[in-house]
Amino acid sequence: MRKNKGIIIELTALLDVIFIMLFWMMINVQEGSTKVREDADSRIAQAQAEVAQVRAETEDKLESMREQADSEIKKAQERAEHLNRDAAANQQALENFGKGLMLTINLRYSPGGELIVTNGDNELARTAVTSENDVYSAISQAITKAGIASEDVVLCAFVYDGSRALFRDVSEISDAVNRLGKSYKNFYCTFINTAR
Repeated sequence: MRKNKGIIIELTALLDVIFIMLFWMMINVQEGSTKVREDADSRIAQAQAEVAQVRAETEDKLESMREQADSEIKKAQERAEHLNRDAAANQQALENFGKGLMLTINLRYSPGGELIVTNGDNELARTAVTSENDVYSAISQAITKAGIASEDVVLCAFVYDGSRALFRDVSEISDAVNRLGKSYKNFYCTFINTAR
């Protein structure tokens, strides 16, 4: 009797195929993880670059805001200093006014009108009222002669007799005085008609 050994299957080739597939799977998994790692590294680098850019922009804005705040503080301090200096100048002008020291512009009427500029009892200028420019020049020269600077406080009174003075003369002097008010920062003038 013969013994039946059965079918013998050679599994070596099958094992080779299985190992090849397993090797192929491991390589694919390794490539996938490398790709994921590279992608993650790329995203991290991009995020770090964006953070650095935002930080730089924020620092620039902060520096700009600091400079602007410093500038505004400096301007406020200068304004405060100017207020103190202007208040002192105004106080000095008021004290001088109380002592009778002020710029007085008198219009004495003669044929053609005559303008006399005085500071207290001192006569600083005298001119005929011919045009606004002549009046402006005469008053400017009188202010210069009195030693008044463009930053000083100037209190002025334009005194005239409205019943005798010509409207044209009063108008030209008023225009010249208003023009002076633009040249001198603290120039204050009142118009006094003695005929009223």
